[in-house]
Amino acid sequence: MSAATGPDARGADPGRRLTAAPGTAGVLHRLALAVRPLDAHTRAPAGPGLRVGWESGRVPGRRTGQDGRVRSLERHEPAGFVLRYGVSGTPGEVGAAVSVRIDDPARRWIPRRFAVPLWTRAELADADATPPTAPHVRADARLLLPWMVPGPAYPLPQGMTGIRLRVTRPGPSPTPVRWPRVEAFGPGGVLVGWAHGDEHGQVLLLIGGDAPLPFPPPPRFDVALRTHAPDAGPPPPPGSDPLAGLVAEAVVRSVSPPRPQDLDNDVLRGLAPPPGYRTCATDTVRTLTVGQVVPAGDLPHTTDPPVTEESRTCPST
Repeated sequence: MSAATGPDARGADPGRRLTAAPGTAGVLHRLALAVRPLDAHTRAPAGPGLRVGWESGRVPGRRTGQDGRVRSLERHEPAGFVLRYGVSGTPGEVGAAVSVRIDDPARRWIPRRFAVPLWTRAELADADATPPTAPHVRADARLLLPWMVPGPAYPLPQGMTGIRLRVTRPGPSPTPVRWPRVEAFGPGGVLVGWAHGDEHGQVLLLIGGDAPLPFPPPPRFDVALRTHAPDAGPPPPPGSDPLAGLVAEAVVRSVSPPRPQDLDNDVLRGLAPPPGYRTCATDTVRTLTVGQVVPAGDLPHTTDPPVTEESRTCPST
């Protein structure tokens, strides 16, 4: 650091400089990952009340929440939720990737899981070597910005347009589809909205104000609803993981500095169906009323016969 150019209280000569080497400092922790969930409808930060954690094995003698499967990330503003290397309670088993889960006990947003590759502790430390053996990794290159899609208890603003329904597998006794996804196509087959469903198949699909609809919008209009879902399996036993069957979506590690597509893409937005999901054989047309969120009957999901583009039934222009 430098002294002032003029005489100081000790009568230092003008123009003299004092340089002090800071020496070696201990590093207490390093940022491994920051998670900042966004409301998919408003694009504002989602919350409060969200739970964000990382999945790990059970640690003997330690209570870690949800039967030891999930450890909470630290809450830090404005970063959101963070995972740090070198913090007590964050053991060395954090490897090159971590499984992150986000859920809301109040059911305002549908839970999501992500498989996130990390910048390792060694990669972060190499930038501090003397001389540095690697470039500095910016904090925003360690940032995850997932979009949280509205759930059954989402606080609806007045005048919203949308639909509530349940995705089921048809049969003599229809069964709910766990963790379905639904796309809505408006006039001309243009995507006007999408939604995720919960473990009971419940879906709240909202049409955003930026949806490409004719102006002025008609009082009522048709949408073609397209479902995506994993194949049916046995129901999880009572007391099992509440997010059983929810796929951990793989994200790509950001470069440093991050590119726009590293922080905002179809996987983070929830638009890309997860691995193992199958698309319905046909679309189902429902009618929406502008300014209302209307309840609707069950939405059937079936993958037979094989899907062809000719079999789809999007509303016409």
